[in-house]
Amino acid sequence: MNHTTVANALLLSRQQATLCSPPSDNPAYTLADAYAVAKIHLDTALSGGMTPVGRKIGFTNPTAWASMLLNTPVWGYVYDKTVFDTTAGHTTHDLRGAMQPKIEPEIMFGLKATVPGTGDPVDALGAVAWIALGFEVVSCPYPDWKFKGVDAVSGFGLHRALYVGPKRIVTADDDLVAIVAALGAVTARIYKNNVLAGEGSGKIVLGNPAKALAALGVICANQPQFAPLASGEIISSGTLTPPPTIDAGDVIRAEVAGFDLGPVQVSF
Repeated sequence: MNHTTVANALLLSRQQATLCSPPSDNPAYTLADAYAVAKIHLDTALSGGMTPVGRKIGFTNPTAWASMLLNTPVWGYVYDKTVFDTTAGHTTHDLRGAMQPKIEPEIMFGLKATVPGTGDPVDALGAVAWIALGFEVVSCPYPDWKFKGVDAVSGFGLHRALYVGPKRIVTADDDLVAIVAALGAVTARIYKNNVLAGEGSGKIVLGNPAKALAALGVICANQPQFAPLASGEIISSGTLTPPPTIDAGDVIRAEVAGFDLGPVQVSF
């Protein structure tokens, strides 16, 4: 398996905004191969002047694992040039160059410490400085969104952009156990041009977005080829609803109930 060949083909696809065949067309292609390709993409981004500022977690809904040939969530880097702070809860995004774009409302965490590799959501939340509702814009290089989990890891995590909404600071007075429970119970709605486009909850995110963060801590603790999770990173925990497709001219808004996070809106 030539990881550089795979990485270069996917990079060219992204640069030219042209679709390509998924690496999993080769049945011998494994998740280890996919992360090797992701490491090449990281090194390329670093050499091009981009700085990783966090990670996105993918496939946090276990009902998708069978079709994706996975038994775990996966992750990819997000960068200074792809993450945007929407303090006012509203911003714009240019879709030029995006391939078959969709948008995902997600709970996002800002880290103040390394996430311990215990797998415990309360331990994970102890490493969190703030929580926010936000969006990930995803872009898929594979025709008709037909791929496996290894292809998502190889294809930049399908990541295009993160939009972080108003931040809810986690303080020393907060009850972390109560916050974990609330995150698992949140309900979410996403609207496209003021029409309800999807509903979901924190439960579909590995049972709880804090559990997704804890799982990422375990995964990264066992990947010495990558830097450990660190203070200052932004982590998107996985989509709360089915992700609608987006086109230029669309206005997307998301809101949650059950936890005090402000809504977020993006115009395309």
